[in-house]
Amino acid sequence: MLVNLYKRKFKVFLADVSPDMSEWRGRLYKVLSNAGIAVEADLQAADCSVHILGKSDIYSESGDGYNTPAGAQFREAKHLCGKEFKLFVWNPLGSLGAINSYINDIRRDIVENTVYSDRTSPIIFVEDIRNIMNAKQQESRRHEPADIFFLYNELDSDSAIDIYNMLKDFQSVQKLGISISSGVDYNTFVLEQLADSQIGVVYYNYAGEWAVSFAQQIWKDSGGKSAATPLVIAANNQHADRNQIAVLQNIVECIVDEQRRIPLDIKVFLDKKLKK
Repeated sequence: MLVNLYKRKFKVFLADVSPDMSEWRGRLYKVLSNAGIAVEADLQAADCSVHILGKSDIYSESGDGYNTPAGAQFREAKHLCGKEFKLFVWNPLGSLGAINSYINDIRRDIVENTVYSDRTSPIIFVEDIRNIMNAKQQESRRHEPADIFFLYNELDSDSAIDIYNMLKDFQSVQKLGISISSGVDYNTFVLEQLADSQIGVVYYNYAGEWAVSFAQQIWKDSGGKSAATPLVIAANNQHADRNQIAVLQNIVECIVDEQRRIPLDIKVFLDKKLKK
């Protein structure tokens, strides 16, 4: 059985190259394709770009490759660099002597979300790309005091937002829809927001397998039985698997009810907490 260790799907823009590097570009394209990584023809639609260095200077205005398609694509990709886009510079031939002294200029100009590599193997280089693109980004939102911290899988967004809208009319609520394919590390934000909330709620409609595992992890990471903030898992009884949720019975409060009653159930749980 094949196990996919790389959950995040991403698209690569493979930039044009100088003629001396066309064979290397072809090799890299083949490895990317064999690895199941989509090669995007539009730079703006890609999640990252790869620029292969050869004998033409794509960096400085005085270089002979500056106004080539490769040079223009390199400069455009630099402007795209940020949280949602990474730029890879690949120099498979290593040092090429004085003619490629501009490589040092490129390396000195490496900024966040830009990666320089002189791996000689395209297979190893692609593995590096996959590892980097699958590295999780930190959830950057600031936590705020709240009565209820409401968490759900984005697969259940429609029904979750209905509950959130009902709750926020009466209580202060912070919500977080979690996408397991986004590559975002929510852990720090979740723990900080949970500590600054009266209760935490993990809700699910269809995403039961995810919710049970997620609730177990939050309970453990926040201190288990000694956690300051009580946790409840709330499930739509139309889709909840009671055997699945049973593993949480002695760990966190479990609510399995009609969808329309769940906001009231959460409110009752909160009131019990506030009376203690």
